[in-house]
Formats: sequence, structure tokens, C-alpha cells
Amino acid sequence: MPVPGKNPSPASPFEEDINELYEEAPCGYLSTAPDGTIIKVNATFLEWTGYSRDALLGKRRFQELLPVAGRVFYDTHFGPLLLMQGFVKELAFELLSANGQRIPILLNSKLKRDSAGTPLLIRTTLLDARGRRSYEEELRLAKKKAEDAELAFKRLNEILEVRITERTLERDRIWRTSQDILAVASVQGYFLSCNPAFTNIMGWTEQDMQAMPFTALAHPEHAYEMAQVMAQLAAGQPVSRYDVRSRHKDGTYRWLSWTATPEAQLLYLVGRDVTNERLQMEALRQTEEALRQAQKMEAIGQLTGGIAHDFNNLLAGIMGNLDLMRLRIGLGQTAHLEQNLDAAMSSTKRAAALTHRLLAFARRQTLVPKPVDVTLLVQSMLDMIRRTVGPNIDVEANVDQALWWTLCDRHQLENALLNLSINARDAMPDGGRITIRTRNMPMREAEAVLGSHVQAGDYVLLSVTDTGSGMTPEVLEHAFEPFFTTKPFGEGTGLGLSMIHGFMKQSGGYVTIDSRIGVGTTIKLYLPRHAAGETVAPGSMAPALPQAKDKRMTILVVDDEPALRDMLTDMLEHLDYASLAAADGQEGMTMIEATPQIDLLVTDIGLPGGMNGRQLANAARRSRPDLKVLFITGYAEQSVIGKEALPPGMEVLVKPFAMETFFNTINRIMGDMNKP
Repeated sequence: MPVPGKNPSPASPFEEDINELYEEAPCGYLSTAPDGTIIKVNATFLEWTGYSRDALLGKRRFQELLPVAGRVFYDTHFGPLLLMQGFVKELAFELLSANGQRIPILLNSKLKRDSAGTPLLIRTTLLDARGRRSYEEELRLAKKKAEDAELAFKRLNEILEVRITERTLERDRIWRTSQDILAVASVQGYFLSCNPAFTNIMGWTEQDMQAMPFTALAHPEHAYEMAQVMAQLAAGQPVSRYDVRSRHKDGTYRWLSWTATPEAQLLYLVGRDVTNERLQMEALRQTEEALRQAQKMEAIGQLTGGIAHDFNNLLAGIMGNLDLMRLRIGLGQTAHLEQNLDAAMSSTKRAAALTHRLLAFARRQTLVPKPVDVTLLVQSMLDMIRRTVGPNIDVEANVDQALWWTLCDRHQLENALLNLSINARDAMPDGGRITIRTRNMPMREAEAVLGSHVQAGDYVLLSVTDTGSGMTPEVLEHAFEPFFTTKPFGEGTGLGLSMIHGFMKQSGGYVTIDSRIGVGTTIKLYLPRHAAGETVAPGSMAPALPQAKDKRMTILVVDDEPALRDMLTDMLEHLDYASLAAADGQEGMTMIEATPQIDLLVTDIGLPGGMNGRQLANAARRSRPDLKVLFITGYAEQSVIGKEALPPGMEVLVKPFAMETFFNTINRIMGDMNKP
């Protein structure tokens, strides 16, 4: 075949001879596509039939050159036989010439296939049978075969009609008895037909639905979503298992799950009532949420005894040192007042740290995973863990100071560590030792321990080991199953390890248990390394108390606690700030409107009088967009700001706080305005 764009090579004398033999052969040659389209003929065939090449090549099928009986025989016998055995020999046909004359021929054909077995073309040799004595008999037999083929074709049609009738009846039975909704609709959103299940489920009759678009049944909450689904269907894209709340004829709503396929401007739909499944899922979700909260409350309940004891000790230290200071001041003995002040302040800071940790631990809202230094987390929880497990259990920490960072929910990890410590304590009723370890685990070592199925990457290992009674193989097999517990009834929900397992899975990590009877148990948490967290700079030391500032700086303090309000304003005045004070939001707003030179608003969140601190700040900023705001609150920070970040120029400080922290925060908010 010549290459496009290049001059064809001149044919060799041998090729010319071959072509001459093909064209001038005493028999007809032709090649056709598998469907019979003629793609090549020789001169002998054209001479017999009187056709030109242009009239045949690519324009006519070989079957079209046969009489009706021959066409039927070609389609019903010749074609299937050729496909089955790949060749036919000496079949008698009549060939219609261009002028309508019938030419008796004997036909030999061979089917060519490609390497995959797909038919490519049919090569046919035609012999002129006009001079053969057997022509009449062969023609008679051919006619007989054609007649038989027509009869068989008729019988086949009758069989097909019977089967179609049976299938139609079967489809109608399915249509009537299906428990799912079956429907046909237009792409404009109107039902054309619905099966009885629609009326049984939704109350609407087929006539009702033909009079209104089915989008009108969707709950208003789904209106925008429904419009998008209809646009998708109108574009020819199918929709699978789309759940939508749909209005029943009695005015209530039910959940329907639809699967729709568009075809030729019609929609073929199947709908299923999933209301009960939805209700069960919601009930299960609420139960799981309640159980998660119960698990957290159980852990908090374990804390209360030790926390109450320790907190009372802290309060006793504060009150005792204050009473001693009052006594010494009354006696004029001021030499040791600073020692009493330091002791009281130390107890105050410990109490503040304790309350902050409890507030963070008890929060219910979902927290965003952040970079965590697990070593620092363990060290910050050691005191809490020791108080929780009691004095007859030693708690040791073997931590890596160069530990990699990980990305996880810090509070869930704290909860997991505390639960593991409580489980370890329960396994040692007569006392023992808990060892908490952290270390880096490269990927190869993790694969060696956990298997090659682990997600590629390095891991941070946190393990808790006890010297308790250990677990039997049967208990180990069910340890991570929800509600499985070996504790007496009423002393555990059986959710601790299953929740830890779920938390680790959601964090991209793994958890394993190694336990031996009479030796103890080790539970290991493998958390993925988070390299980005290792760039976080450590917190710097707080600078000293600020010196006196420009008197032009005016700060408004709004707090309903008189002692705290007076203390803050006194301290601000002592450092040469101009200070104003208000006891509630309404009074604070009045001062802001009357005093345009106020530079900073310091306000509690929980204020009486119908306007809380956040509302006060928002109202003030509508008239004073440049006003800086510092919220002070005794609640956890997240409960104040919610999920949204505070606007620039606003910060939160959680009570109680040191004065240096208070003034450093003011300096950071005010920036250059604070400079003397």
C-alpha cells in the first residue's frame, strides 16, 4: 500500500503479472466487508454483471445483487455457516446483472479474521454456472432452501412474539407487586407512569403525580440540591441512591432513595422508602454520641476523687498563706511576706493549670487535628495520671526528648492516654507500676512490627505498660470490640479500647496489644510522623512586667466581678494607663459612645444585663472599627470563640492569669501604640 505523502514505488513485472491474472481470470473475484459491502472486484465480474467499479465499491452489498430468495438464504444460511466454519464451497446462487438478467453462479467464500478472531473480510470466487447440466437442479434446491428459510423465519417470529408477550406479562407483574417505587418521568420532572407502590408509600395517586412536578414533593431544605440533581439528569448523567425527604399526601415527610437513568428524554426511576433506616441511623448516631460522652464522663469520674483532694490542698495552701500574711501584717512583721506571697501564687498557678486541663478534657465539640509533641503531652499529664491511679501505683515516664511531631487531636490523645492508665490501674488492684514510653519508630521498623500493610512513613510510638494480671488469648481476641469488658457490671462500658482503636484509625495510625498472664500488658499507639510540626518554634519566656506607658493610652475594663475589676483598673493606673471601669455591657457601651479616646476594650464574656462581652465588642466595633478587644473568661477558650477565628485586633485570655501575661497580651494587641 503506498504511503501518503510519498510517490509510490513502480510495480515490479511480477506484480503486474499477478494483477493481470486477477483482472482477466475466467471466474469472478470479489472481496467484501463482514457485512457484505463490496470493497474489491475483478474485471471478469464487472463484465458478467455490467456494473462499473464506482457503482459497487463501498456502495453496494453483495446481498443486494441477489434475488429475494437468495438474500434470505444468504442471511439465514450462508452468513451463519461462514461465521461457524470460516468457508463455504459451491453454493448455487442467481446473480442479478445491471440490466436485471439473472446469472446462475456457483459461489466459494472464505472468511479472514485478525489475530483476535474478529472477522476482517470475505474473499469470494464466482463460477459461471450457465453451462452446467446441474444448474436447474441446483437452482431448485436453492429455491427450496430459501422457502424453508422463509418458513423457519416465520416460525421464529411467532416464537419471539410469544416470548415478548410472556416478558411483558412478567414485567407487568413486577410493576404491580414491587415494594419499591417504579416510575417513568419526563426530563421536565413530571411522572408519566408510577406503579402501585408509589401510592402505598406516599399516598399520592398516579393522576396526582401527573398533575405536578415531583420536585414539588421535596422538602424545602432540599430545593437547591434537587435542582442540581435534575440538571445532572437533563445532561444525560445517571443518579444513584440520591436520598431526599419527600412530602406524603398527609403532609408528613418520608425519606426516599432514588436511582434514575435518563434515556431519550425520559427518566427511568426506582425509589425505595428508607425512612426507617434513616431513623435507625440517627438513633444509632445519638446513642453512639451518648456512649462517647458517657465514656468521657466515666473517665472524669475516675478523676474526681484525686482532683478534689488535690484541689482542696491547693486552696488550703492559698488560704493559709493569706491568713498568715494578714496575721504578720497586723503584727508589723513584713520580713517573710514575700515567701508567703510566692507560696500562695504557686498554689494559684497549680490550681489554674488543673482547671484549664479539666475544661479542655471535658469539651464535647470536635477538635481539629494539630501538630503535637507527644513527649510534652505525656509530661504535662503525669501529675493528673498519678492522682487518678492513686498512691499505691508507681507511674514512670521514659520519654524521648528528641521525639518527632505527629498530627492528631491533642484532646482525644489525652483522653486515650488517661483511659489506658485507668485500665492499667484496674488490672493492678494490689498495686504495681505503670510505664509510659515515647520514641521514634522509622518505617522499616514499623513494617517489621506491624507488617508490610502499614501506610508508608515514619511513626511516633506511645506505649503504656502495666505489671498487672494480663489478658487471656480469648480476651485479647475481643479487646477492641465495642461494649466488650471484663469489669463487673456497672464499672465500665467496654468502649475505651474500641474508641482508642477508632481514634487511631482516623488519625492514620495503628494500635497493638501485647499481654501475658501474670506478667502484664503493653498497649502501643503508632501515630504517623508530621514533619511540618517540627518547625514550630518553642514558646519563649514571657518578658517582664511592662513599664509605665503613655498616659494617652486609655483602657476600658468591663467585668461584673468587683474584686477583679478593681484589681485590673488599679494595676493599669499603677502602670500609668488611663483606665475606665464598667460592671455590665450596657454601661460599657455607654462609656464607649461617650469616650472616643478609648484604645482598648477588656471585657468578660459572661456579663449581666442582656448584653454579653462578645455582643458588646461587636456593637462597639460597628461605630469604632479600629477598637482593639481583649476577652477575659473563666471558660475554655473554644467555648468563647466557637469554630470561627476571631477577627484581627481581638484576642482571648482565660482566667486566672498572671499580671505579666495580661500586660504582655495588651502589648501584643496594641503593637506600636503601646510604645512609650
